[in-house]
Amino acid sequence: MNSKQDRKLFLSAILIFFGLTVSAAAQYGPPPPRGGAPQRPAVLQYMSGEVSFAPSATNEWKAAQMNQPFKPSTYVWTAANSRAEINLGDGFLRMNSEASLTLVALNPNTVQVSVNQGEVSLTVFRLFPGEIYEIDTPNATLTVNKTGAYRVEVRPSEEKTLVTTRKGSLVATGSGPSVKVDSGQQITFLGGKSLQHTAEKAPPPDGFEEWAYVRDKRLGANRPPFVVGFGYGPYPYGPVAVPGPPPPPPY
Repeated sequence: MNSKQDRKLFLSAILIFFGLTVSAAAQYGPPPPRGGAPQRPAVLQYMSGEVSFAPSATNEWKAAQMNQPFKPSTYVWTAANSRAEINLGDGFLRMNSEASLTLVALNPNTVQVSVNQGEVSLTVFRLFPGEIYEIDTPNATLTVNKTGAYRVEVRPSEEKTLVTTRKGSLVATGSGPSVKVDSGQQITFLGGKSLQHTAEKAPPPDGFEEWAYVRDKRLGANRPPFVVGFGYGPYPYGPVAVPGPPPPPPY
């Protein structure tokens, strides 16, 4: 083979390589911009009965399905005799019958939920430095201080909110001095955002909390300590090794 043919073959190989490189770049696209915060996945991983959701921008309600992803600014509603569990990665949000909430913000640094009605529980398995779990209610804004299990019940007709800490600690803020709710306490807030309240020992768990406890035990036992690879820590810290989401429960 002469040198002229060799040059032609070499140039053809270069063109083929370049074409494959461009094709791969087009397929996978550019890397995500470093300046913006990625969203935290929120997935409906358990439901019984009827669960509905609607983007707050359109208020168009639809029936939710298993593994339904939720975006920020989404309303979620459980019908009578229904329950739902939303996987937030290192936290699990559960709704009892006839509960209404809004997923306000979902990103690696912040989970913000507004409970409008009914009984909701939140379990936080892991809390990174700077990470915020916030529950807004008509009577107080609740910020989680520690990993743990929390129950919030909003009774609009009575204009009150009951907050129970089974494990962990949270702080309630509003118009008055902040109120800490420690493990084993239940505090009832009245009077709008004034933080007028009564405190007592937490009552025994009801059926909804017992169900949430069983779910926590099952999901916690199945959680590996770390995934193989990397995920996102609280924004803007970037990629770090993070605990993996639990596998689907063996139903």
